[in-house]
Amino acid sequence: MGENRKLGFTALITTVFCFGTLWTSAKLSIEYLPPLWFTASRFAIGATFVALVLALQGRLRFPDRADIPIILSVGGIMLGLYSSIFQNALEFVHAGRATTLGYTTAIFVTPIAVLFLGERLTRLKIFGLASAMFGFLLLFSPAELDWSDRDVLIGNGLLVVCVLLWSCVILHLRVHRQVTDTLALVPWYLVTSFMVAAVSGLIFEGPPAFEVTGAGWAILLYAGIVGSGIGNWGVTTAIMNLPATTSTIGLLGVPVFAMIISVAFLGETLTWPLLMGLVLIVCGIAAVTLSRGSNL
Repeated sequence: MGENRKLGFTALITTVFCFGTLWTSAKLSIEYLPPLWFTASRFAIGATFVALVLALQGRLRFPDRADIPIILSVGGIMLGLYSSIFQNALEFVHAGRATTLGYTTAIFVTPIAVLFLGERLTRLKIFGLASAMFGFLLLFSPAELDWSDRDVLIGNGLLVVCVLLWSCVILHLRVHRQVTDTLALVPWYLVTSFMVAAVSGLIFEGPPAFEVTGAGWAILLYAGIVGSGIGNWGVTTAIMNLPATTSTIGLLGVPVFAMIISVAFLGETLTWPLLMGLVLIVCGIAAVTLSRGSNL
């Protein structure tokens, strides 16, 4: 168990780095590649990378039929549709703010889980929900968001749609009874997400008739191998080897790290409403997570 925990914490730290830098690289990619084809390409690269790793380990296999619904849900919606919309939103929103807003799923998941899945509404969960909600509202306050800018409103609206989609998949994950090994499902998630992004690219951007420069290839390979491949391996490995509370709270390092990277390298201004919104959202999700194993 000690070796598994070491592997789990290593994977968790790796995931925070990979996912924390993913949307920064995605933001940079806008100058070189169409958003949807960038998304499709990075998923294709990530799927190939994870499949090769699993094949070398002798763990690559077809999923059980019972897991097809969750593959379509996670791969098609949580990764494919979510990332395609998110990538387009990055044309109007900074990566740090976008990642922070993307982690507000607790606001939508918790009430539904209480009403329809029988989860208890503890005091700690109420506190966490209120904290995350207040942080969410701060991100949309007039002091932080320019409500007169149409592009800004479109970008943030797309991010809210992303959060709603992610929340639906989380609820599906809570009721699904998985059969296939978790890590073995990752390449199938990525293949499905590639198909969704590629079809979206064909519909909205046309056939992939574009040239990729050297810098564009570097960003694409980084996002594909590190962000999509190693990142998804890391989060799956962390969840498999660490307690659920530890892995969930640990992943809250992603928006924090993404904000640091965005401020340091993309010139995002860290305003007080943005900082307070980030802190309240992270604290709120941590409280909701801790409440699952508490009577408070």
